[in-house]
Amino acid sequence: ENNLTMGDAAALRNTLSQTENTMPGIQSSSREMMRFYDKPGGPELAVSEWRSVLQTSPPSLSLPLLYVANEVLQTSKRNRGNKFLEAFSPVLGSSLTFIVGRDRSVVEKVRRTVKVWGDRRVFSMRFVMDLLAGLDQYREGGSGVANVTRQQAPAAAAASPKPSSPAVSDKRSSVTTSDTDDDDEEDMFGGATDGQKLLDISIDVSALSETKSGYGSGAAKRRRTSKTNNTSTTQTSATKKPKVLSGQNFLELFQSIANLDEKYKSSMGIVEAIPPSYLDDNSADIDDLVGDELTSMYKKVCDTERKILRERRSMYSVAVQRRELEKEAKRYVPWLKNLAKVDDDDISFVDKLEKKLEVISVCHEEAKQLRDLRRSEEAQQRAEAEAIAKQEADEKERKRLLEDVTKEAEAKPGMIWNPNLREYQYLHDHTEESWRD
Repeated sequence: ENNLTMGDAAALRNTLSQTENTMPGIQSSSREMMRFYDKPGGPELAVSEWRSVLQTSPPSLSLPLLYVANEVLQTSKRNRGNKFLEAFSPVLGSSLTFIVGRDRSVVEKVRRTVKVWGDRRVFSMRFVMDLLAGLDQYREGGSGVANVTRQQAPAAAAASPKPSSPAVSDKRSSVTTSDTDDDDEEDMFGGATDGQKLLDISIDVSALSETKSGYGSGAAKRRRTSKTNNTSTTQTSATKKPKVLSGQNFLELFQSIANLDEKYKSSMGIVEAIPPSYLDDNSADIDDLVGDELTSMYKKVCDTERKILRERRSMYSVAVQRRELEKEAKRYVPWLKNLAKVDDDDISFVDKLEKKLEVISVCHEEAKQLRDLRRSEEAQQRAEAEAIAKQEADEKERKRLLEDVTKEAEAKPGMIWNPNLREYQYLHDHTEESWRD
């Protein structure tokens, strides 16, 4: 009887699709889902049917189905266990987004329901905060795509490199993440204007840039291509929808920053490996080179120049990406403050509970001893009562047997004592005819 059938799933689907936005209707549908609790795979199947009905139902049924889920979650948490909580957790975020996505007028009602889960400890506060963060973009004045585009457009314009003449190309070889923005916000990773950061670099390649004008034109062409690519990439990122604030996305953000730092260190290692004599304008060793030696040195210098230009582009890209990631990280500051406040509330609750336990522990040991003593006395009294009852039962049984024996031992009319058998027997009547006659 505990095995699920297709009829059970169909009946649940039919009940959910006819849920009315009234208390009796919501409770009826929630009871139908709770019937699946003790069946193998029941909660997962019930949640799957709930989600299927939600996605195929009209928008007017979204709130009643959410209230059904709320009733099931609270009833399960309070009276049964965590099976439905574990089944609902993976699909709640996308389901809530689906509900408010097709009807933004219900976003505050949905948020109110989610807050109830946090207030009544149905889910952890971290999970509740993640759910609320996913709904923020659907509120009036929330962080929608248009707002993010407006915020990131100035950053994209500042990050795009401006074309310049070859005469000033060497002056732009110093790549930083705080070149042109006059309205830079405070840098949460150490300040954008306080001295050099990890991505600051200054390279003097004046001795190398004069070696060959033909190669310089090819490098300028590649620089223009790189600038175009960087501009298109920045514009694409400006219109990109912001990620939901969550712990996983926060860890991925910091991992991206760490990867950029590793890329920067790799580029710096290549630049620092260049022999210092290649950058010295007054080096006398070049004047003494002739023939093949001069040709070989020329090839090495050209190869070194290509490396420097390549690493310049790489480090500029790292700087731009690092700046965008830092701006993205600033979005997490209010979210982290809320999480810290939640943690403080939890710590305060635990401290109060610990104090209460300390007060209770004063009399707990004495109460435990009294309880054990009372249990011992009750057990002894029960044993004595059972022994007395057993003795009384044995006495009654003995008297009954004695009465039976006494009645059987009395001589009845027509009976005589047989000393051999030691019992009374009836006398044999010789006048009776034998049955053989």
